[in-house]
Amino acid sequence: MNLANNLVNNYENMPEKVCLMQNDTLVTYSDLYKEVSNFADYLKKKGIKKGSNVLVLVPMSKNLYVTLLAIWSIGATACFMDAGFIKNGMKKNKFDEIDSIVGKTVYLLYANINKNLRKLKIKINEKVIDKLKGDNYLEICDVEKDFPAILTYTSGTTGAPKIAARSHEFLSIQAEILKNCLNYEEDDIELSSVPIFTLSNIDAGITTCIADGNFTNLGNSNAEKIVTQIINKKINRIMAAPGLLNLINKYCKENSIKIDQVTKVFSGGGAIFVDFINDIKSVFPNARIVTLYGSTEAEPIAEMDVSDIPEDIMNKIKEGHGIPAGIIVGVSDCKIINIGIKEIGDISKEEFDKLQTNGIGEIVVSGRNVLKGYVNGYGDKENKFSVDGIKYHRTGDMGFLDENNNLWLRGRIKEPFFNIEAALHARFKIGKTAVFKNNDEIILVLENGDKIDESDIREAISFEKIDKIKYVEKIPVDKRHSTKVDYKELRKLLKME
Repeated sequence: MNLANNLVNNYENMPEKVCLMQNDTLVTYSDLYKEVSNFADYLKKKGIKKGSNVLVLVPMSKNLYVTLLAIWSIGATACFMDAGFIKNGMKKNKFDEIDSIVGKTVYLLYANINKNLRKLKIKINEKVIDKLKGDNYLEICDVEKDFPAILTYTSGTTGAPKIAARSHEFLSIQAEILKNCLNYEEDDIELSSVPIFTLSNIDAGITTCIADGNFTNLGNSNAEKIVTQIINKKINRIMAAPGLLNLINKYCKENSIKIDQVTKVFSGGGAIFVDFINDIKSVFPNARIVTLYGSTEAEPIAEMDVSDIPEDIMNKIKEGHGIPAGIIVGVSDCKIINIGIKEIGDISKEEFDKLQTNGIGEIVVSGRNVLKGYVNGYGDKENKFSVDGIKYHRTGDMGFLDENNNLWLRGRIKEPFFNIEAALHARFKIGKTAVFKNNDEIILVLENGDKIDESDIREAISFEKIDKIKYVEKIPVDKRHSTKVDYKELRKLLKME
């Protein structure tokens, strides 16, 4: 089993169909097959072979997928870090398992920060892909279904960095689940800023236009360029992180632009509030809007069509229930357990039943698209456990299942205050918000532009006692999605370290 076989199948069945669009470049499956064949041949001549672990430092682009598919075809494993985490990641990780690198020039320079990467002999600049000529046959190395296709270095936000290994079988299962969730149609052209979903598109034979964005910091992307892409490339569906969608929304509203041709908008990777959804509706009036909840270890977990939120759900949001994530998809089981449990280990179903709560707690999941463990077991004790031999993943997120078995989100265990933020966003049109606990006080942070009367704020969230309301010029967010609040930086801004 090798995922690179999907490229061969699509090349044979639809060679002239456009697979990828990047700026003014159109890449057919025939073009992609040729570039992958040539690069795979080049990599083998450089010494990359079956079992090699190749650190891929290539931003989202046509060359990223050429690199990934070439590595897989050889039977090697592609290793990744979050785009916004690369420089810091060089310091945090040992990279003992890495034997070669393919990367962008600046990232190859960053690699010299790490002593293990600095001494590697195989370092390849991704620019070589565009210079290779030839008409090679793509030979696909057969690998076992549990052979690692991708190793992902986590940012270590919840502790020491971990390495998540996704096998060829795991990614194949994930692609099939996503295919069912994402409602593909043959003539779809999708604008995407999410690499793993674009991989699913390539496998499914769907044309992807790679967003002309800043993939090391999506919040600094040029909105005008991306809106121009959507209009000129006849994009009819969008897959983007909330941070990028927010840029698009803002630009379109400021310039009185409505885009009727888009019929589907998918987003995830961070909190998505009602006022943000309304902004999407105003810019894309004909679009069905779907939110996806998941993580590196389990994608997807839940999905919800938020195009028209029912009145009863809207009332619950205003009453402080949290963010509705919708129906459980992909995973075989989703349960809520009591928080504060450090390690669970191997337990029986009876013991598992005692850990569960009908109220708010930590979300845990199991299923074929849920990672069973981390490389070398680092992180397993804290994040994994077994119930009568069935592996579960602890998401670190808080939430609950309602009477209809729909999932609601409350945020990370350390900052479980999405209910406060969601209620505010359902009642007011406001910018970025953040809520966290500091010395037993609950602090609500707004941006300077949002001068809502304090009494109105407290009335809207009367279900929760807020101790202080503070303002900053701009709430800091993660670079990966430009969505999740960077609480460490926020505390620095507020001098609360």
